[in-house]
Amino acid sequence: MNEIEIFVRFSFLGLSTLISIISFISLIKTKEMKIAFASIGFLLFTLEGIIVSIGVFSPAVEHFVTTEVLVGTTFISLIFFYLSILKR
Repeated sequence: MNEIEIFVRFSFLGLSTLISIISFISLIKTKEMKIAFASIGFLLFTLEGIIVSIGVFSPAVEHFVTTEVLVGTTFISLIFFYLSILKR
């Protein structure tokens, strides 16, 4: 694993965590269900970033986390983003 891949993994984790925190602060202020769905989607991206970043330090986790798990996490977060933009 080269330095660029490590940088991208931790950048993904940092940005998704930052956006997740901002969306949860917005959720606390507004208490709207649409923002709750977006917050859950960003939280899932943060979870994915944590899983991928742990793989830098532990090769066992790298082999445990398959493409299907990462694609599944992304798909579920996209469902939450879709729910956040639905008109009700």
